[in-house]
Amino acid sequence: MKNSSIHGEQVAADGIRSRPLHRQGLYDDPRLEEVYRRRVDRLGMRPPSKFSRRLQVINYALMFGVGSYMVLYQDYGERRHCFTGLRKWYFGKIDRLWSLSTEEEKELRERGQIK
Repeated sequence: MKNSSIHGEQVAADGIRSRPLHRQGLYDDPRLEEVYRRRVDRLGMRPPSKFSRRLQVINYALMFGVGSYMVLYQDYGERRHCFTGLRKWYFGKIDRLWSLSTEEEKELRERGQIK
């Protein structure tokens, strides 16, 4: 007897799963249920608006900027932290970019442009 009642509950559960919009008699008219189902399906097929795409691009740019600031410039104190290696590499590259190599410095001294 228990098996038949469990089987009956399973069949009832399968019937509910096959009709996801049918909730406790809210959509008694099957035509309305189909209309609502089509509306929900159409919402997913619309392309995003130009405004939402621009907002998404601005959001990504802001996230990148804030993340870069937090990793490279935020003051975490004098202790070592997880970004220490990345900061050393980054600021080493920046120093090399804005400083003169020994060859460049020698050439500028010969021209008399630096002392």
